[in-house]
Amino acid sequence: MSAAPPLPLLAESLRAWRIAGEVRAAADGAVLVRAGGQRLRIQPAPPGLPFRWMVASGTRRRGATSVSSLLRVVRAMLDPDHAGSRLRIAAPLPPADAEGAP
Repeated sequence: MSAAPPLPLLAESLRAWRIAGEVRAAADGAVLVRAGGQRLRIQPAPPGLPFRWMVASGTRRRGATSVSSLLRVVRAMLDPDHAGSRLRIAAPLPPADAEGAP
C-alpha cells in the first residue's frame, strides 16, 4: 500500500493556487483537505487498482497515479474553472556556442 501524500506539498500548493484552506492528517492515515467550500479525503488506493491514491469528495472519487496527477486532481476538484496545462518533459537544449546561437 502506498504512503500518504506529503502534507507540506499539498499545503504549499493551496497557497500557490491562492485557495484558502487547510491540510491535515487524519487518525487513520488519510489526508484531509478543506478548501474552497469542499472537503477532500486522500488515501492510498486499495490493492488491485492502477492508482497510488484515491481522492474523494462526497460520493465522487478520482484516482491519482503520481504526485503530479494528485495535484492535478486536487486542483480540479477544488477549482473546477481552472484551465489546467500539460506538463512537458523534453531533452535539454545543447549549450549555446561562443556567439550565443543555440
